[in-house]
Amino acid sequence: MKMSDFVEKRRSRRLNLSLPMVLRRLTGEGKEEVVEAVTSNVSYDGVCISDVDLKDIKPNDNLQITLSVPRDDSRDFPFSRIIGKARVVRAGMETYALEFSEDVSRLCIAN
Repeated sequence: MKMSDFVEKRRSRRLNLSLPMVLRRLTGEGKEEVVEAVTSNVSYDGVCISDVDLKDIKPNDNLQITLSVPRDDSRDFPFSRIIGKARVVRAGMETYALEFSEDVSRLCIAN
């Protein structure tokens, strides 16, 4: 398969930023699991994460997320914090792709 065979499905440009992120979800036993992750890239619509230890995660699982953008990186990204729900769209061995829900809150720092 050639690179020209792939169709770009992303609606927003991605920025290669390593940012801290907190993921929350309910386990099968009804307990809340809190996991820290690091982003490998971020866009207006979603994020790709790595360096995360999530057990039994699969596409279409829903997570509660908090993504913080350090002040030094905020000029590259229009938000300082993203809080809300995200859906797992791809679950790999070491990376996961998440799509933000439509009602996710994007908070800005006033300059």
